[in-house]
Amino acid sequence: MVSDMPQHRPWTLMVYMAGDNGKVFDSEYGKLKLMDPMTAAGKSDLAEMGAIGTTDHAAVTCLFDTDHGVTYLVEVRRDGRGLAGSNCRRLPGVNTGDPNTLQQFIVESVRLYPADHYGLVIWNHGAGWLDVNVYEAVRALGSSAPLFRRSQVAQSDGTTRPIAFDDSSKDFLDTADLRAAFAGAQAETGVRLDLIGMDACLMAMVEGALELADFADFFVGSQETEPMDGWPYAPILAALNREPGLAPRDLSVRIVREFARSYKAATRLEEAVTQSAINLQQTAQTVDLCTALVEAIRVSADPSLKSMVKSVLAPGVNAVLTFEDRNYRDLGDFALKLARKTEFSAYTAVSAAAQALVDHLQGRGPDAAVLQVAYRPRYQGATGLSVFLPPKLGDVLGIYQQLKFPQTTGWDKLLAWLFDDFSTQWPT
Repeated sequence: MVSDMPQHRPWTLMVYMAGDNGKVFDSEYGKLKLMDPMTAAGKSDLAEMGAIGTTDHAAVTCLFDTDHGVTYLVEVRRDGRGLAGSNCRRLPGVNTGDPNTLQQFIVESVRLYPADHYGLVIWNHGAGWLDVNVYEAVRALGSSAPLFRRSQVAQSDGTTRPIAFDDSSKDFLDTADLRAAFAGAQAETGVRLDLIGMDACLMAMVEGALELADFADFFVGSQETEPMDGWPYAPILAALNREPGLAPRDLSVRIVREFARSYKAATRLEEAVTQSAINLQQTAQTVDLCTALVEAIRVSADPSLKSMVKSVLAPGVNAVLTFEDRNYRDLGDFALKLARKTEFSAYTAVSAAAQALVDHLQGRGPDAAVLQVAYRPRYQGATGLSVFLPPKLGDVLGIYQQLKFPQTTGWDKLLAWLFDDFSTQWPT
C-alpha cells in the first residue's frame, strides 16, 4: 500500500481483513475445519469497495490476508475489480491474530492517508467477547505459533460467519490483543479513532462497548451471526462521497441503515440480520446502570428473587431474546422482562433499576447510548447490545472475569449467585 501523495481528506476508512480461514486440521479428534473459508468473500467485498474506491473525499485502505499464503496491503481504487484494479503490495502471509499487525496497519494508514476522521473495520469471523481457545483442538499439530490466546469455539453451518482468526498461525485477536493494538496505535499516531466497526458475528455486546470506549467514539456491530455477504461497502462509501462532511455519529447510523437495506429482500429462509450503532461516549452511563441493577439484586438477594430471575431466563414463548450463541442475550430485553416480573413484588428497587436500564437503551436522539438498531422480524425486541447471560455457567467464569465489564459492574458475581457458583461471592 503506497500513497502517491499524502493528501488530506475528510475520511480514511481502514478495513482489516483476516481472510486466512477454512483450513482442515488433523487433530486427536480427526479432521477438523474450525470455520468457513473467507478469502472469496474478501475478494467480493474488495470488488464492492472498488465500485467507489479512494477519492478526494475518502481513502479506503485494506490489509487482506488470504488462505493461499499471501497478504495484500491495498489502497482500493475505483474500477470495480477489487485487487486487480487497486494500488496494492504483496507480502508474505502475515499473522492477523498478532496485535502488532493490527497496530502497524492503523499507524501506516494514518501516516499515508491523513484525514479529519478515521474509521476502522475489523472483518472476519467473530465469536463475541468471551475469550475461550478456538485452536485448542489442534494443539497436537506441534505448531511453533504460540497458542496462549483464548476464544470460544463457534460452529458454522456454511451460511454465516461464526475476530481476526488466522488459521495458518492458529492465532486470533482476543480482548487483551485489541486493547494493546488500539492503545499502541493511539500512542504512536496521537489519533483517536472516530468509529470502530466489526463486520463479524456476535460482537455488539456491552462487554465489548466498554473495552472499546477508550479508543473510539462510535461502534457498529451485530448482536447475531452475520450473513456471509457482510456489510454493503459500496453504498457506505457512496454516502461518504455524497456527504464529505458526514459526522462519525451519522456514519455509524448510515452503516446500520445500509446494512438493513441490503438484506431487505425476501428470501426463502429468513437470514440472521441484526446491526447496531453504539455511542461509546454514553457507555459509561450504560455500565453505571448495569452496576445499579446488580447492586439492587445484591441487596435483596434471597431464594425468592433468585427464582424470579431464573424464571425470566427460562425458555418459552416470552423468553429473553437469545442469539445463535446461547450464552448471549439482549441486555435491554432481559432488563425489560425483569422489570415487569418484579414490578408488583417485594423487589421494587430491582424493578426500578431494571426499568432505568431499559429506558436508557431504548432512548433515541443524538446523545442516546444506542443510536440505531436494525433487525429482521425474528429479532423483535432487540435493543442493540447483548450481554453474557448463559443458560449454565460451566467453567468459563474465570475467563469472563478478565473483562472490564464484570470487574466494574459485579456481573460475574450476579452470575455466580444465580448458578450457585461458590467460587465467587458477593461481599456482605
